[in-house]
Amino acid sequence: MKAIGSVIRAPLKALGIVKSPGRAPQPLRSVTRDDARDRASMEDELRRRRGGAADMLTGAGGAEAGGGGKSTLG
Repeated sequence: MKAIGSVIRAPLKALGIVKSPGRAPQPLRSVTRDDARDRASMEDELRRRRGGAADMLTGAGGAEAGGGGKSTLG
């Protein structure tokens, strides 16, 4: 009987209609200025790394646009 009840209850739990007993969710930690500063410095460091890798591939001048137009033969 317990197995039949769990089979019926499973889709209802997945849809959020029936709540399962358990621990309450933990509250989210509040964001501080230190978190924002750390996040910004991490993003800046990643941008510098990407810029350095791009310089290795394309040279210090960067990737220039092509000369333009088709070259004609003959």
